[in-house]
Amino acid sequence: MKKSKILKFVLGSSVGLVTMFLVVLIPLLMVLDFFGANITDDYVDNNADYSDKYKEAVNMALKNNKGYVPLNRILYFYLEDESLSFYQIYVDNLDKDTNKMLPISEVCELKKYKNFDGCKDYELGNQVDSEQNKPFLPPIDFHKITVTSFFMEERVVFGESDVHGGWDLATSNNTPVKAVCDGKITKVSFPYKENKTNTSGGGGNQIYLECEVDEDITYTVLYAHLYPNSAKVEEGKTVKAGDELAGVGTTGYSTGPHLHYQVELNGTGVDGMSLIDFSNDD
Repeated sequence: MKKSKILKFVLGSSVGLVTMFLVVLIPLLMVLDFFGANITDDYVDNNADYSDKYKEAVNMALKNNKGYVPLNRILYFYLEDESLSFYQIYVDNLDKDTNKMLPISEVCELKKYKNFDGCKDYELGNQVDSEQNKPFLPPIDFHKITVTSFFMEERVVFGESDVHGGWDLATSNNTPVKAVCDGKITKVSFPYKENKTNTSGGGGNQIYLECEVDEDITYTVLYAHLYPNSAKVEEGKTVKAGDELAGVGTTGYSTGPHLHYQVELNGTGVDGMSLIDFSNDD
C-alpha cells in the first residue's frame, strides 16, 4: 500500500492525527500500513469514503443468498490493492458451504492474497481468525430489503452528522419483522398512530427483544420505526425465533419505510448483522 494512502487514511481522523505526531516510529508505521487499528477495529474511521461501495457489495451479497462480511475485513485487502472489487473481496471471504465469514488465515491461503503484506503477518492484526457463533435468525426477509445504512456508518441525516448504531433495512410498509431468537419481549412502545416522519420522535414505534444466548451472554435487540398498530406481541411475553413481531413503518426520526435493527450487549452496541446465521438462506 502506498504511504500517501496511509497518511490520508490516518490523518483523516483526530485520533490518527495525534498518533501520527506523538508516536513517529517505523514499527508503528508498518503496523498502520498493513494491519492498523483504523482498519481492523469494528469502527472504521472515515468510513463515509467507502460507504457507497460497501453498501453496494452488501446488497448484492444479500440478494445472491450470501452471508455477511464487515467493512473492516473488506478494507484489509482493498487498501492494499484498490483495483480489487469490494464484492469480489466480499465473496472471497465467505465459506461457500456455511455462508460464514472465513478466518483470516484461510483467506490468506488463496493465491490472489497470499503475497499481500497483510497476509504475510496477519497474526499482527485484529482480523477474526476463528469460526464465529451465529445465534440469530434474520430479523426480516433480506430478499425484500435494501441496506441504506450499516453499523457504525458515518452519515448525514436531515442535515445532521452522526454515527449509526444499527442497520437500516429499507422496504415497503408493513413488511413483517421477525424475532431473531427465542426470547422475551421486554418493551412494546407504539405511541405514534400515523405512519409519517417526526424528526423529534426518535425511534418511533419500537419493540425490544431480550435474547439469552447462554448464561453469560444476553443480547438486547431493538426494532424501530414500526408501523402504527402493527404489534403482534405484548410486553413480558416470550417468542420463538422467526415469530412475527410487527410491520415495517416510517414512524419517528425516519427518512422512509425501513426497519432499524440494532443489537446491544451489556449496554454496548454490537454489530447485529455479524450474529445472523445465513447458512439456511435460500
